[in-house]
Amino acid sequence: MWCATCQRVDELAESGDFDPEQPELPAVSPLGCAPTVDLRVLGMTRACWKCGEDTLCLIGLYPNQPSRGYVGLHTTDNEKTMALCQRLAEGNGRPELAVGVKSRYSRTLRERELANGCRHCDALQGNFPVHEEALGRVAAGGVDGLDTLLVVGCPVVEWHAVIYDFGGGVIAI
Repeated sequence: MWCATCQRVDELAESGDFDPEQPELPAVSPLGCAPTVDLRVLGMTRACWKCGEDTLCLIGLYPNQPSRGYVGLHTTDNEKTMALCQRLAEGNGRPELAVGVKSRYSRTLRERELANGCRHCDALQGNFPVHEEALGRVAAGGVDGLDTLLVVGCPVVEWHAVIYDFGGGVIAI
């Protein structure tokens, strides 16, 4: 059975009134839609490019029990996903998981972004190298190639905002 919001968005996508830049998502869980979904907050430990110490990076979100055919690992390469990972960790008694995440200036992008930083020297870890390494781990071991840092109930409306943000940051599993 489809989630009521997913069904509505898919129906809108087939119509001529759909704007993928601004999908109209409900502010509350629609009738027939669960109020929360259990998500895995995924991460990996890697050596910092600057100091060489091991540092934990938040990588993404994936349903704890995905429906058949679900294939999207939503990565922290997308700022909405990073913000939700950070909020879920901090709001569920695990602030140490997100201690390295903050708004940082990227010289490559020439703008500020919410990104992973080294827990030892605070150096920006950079979305490109972090997610290239994560992609290699996912290619080798699927979603279980990453570490499950936390399994937590997330309000479904917050999850939908990530799923229906078409700004990138999704790995097909």
